[in-house]
Amino acid sequence: MADLKVSYDRLEESNRNLKAINTELDTMCAHQSDISGSLGSGDMAHAMHDFGNNWDYHRHKLQGNIKALGEMTEQVMQQFREVDHKLAAGFKDEKKK
Repeated sequence: MADLKVSYDRLEESNRNLKAINTELDTMCAHQSDISGSLGSGDMAHAMHDFGNNWDYHRHKLQGNIKALGEMTEQVMQQFREVDHKLAAGFKDEKKK
């Protein structure tokens, strides 16, 4: 039978990283508005405005996916911990017999 090894540290680190990425994506919106005044008017400002709107749309989609992945990571950790506890309890019961 193959051994299944789960690193809770890695899963927790992944979850923290996903949250940090999502936070960074949130702050990008503020950076975009910071430079809007320096573009002036005309074609450059219009192109950057279009790019910004497109980026906002896709950034929000990406954030939704990252959030979902983070939730799945938390569920995986919870399920593996429950299985670990049940297996440990089963071994303890076997030793008592």
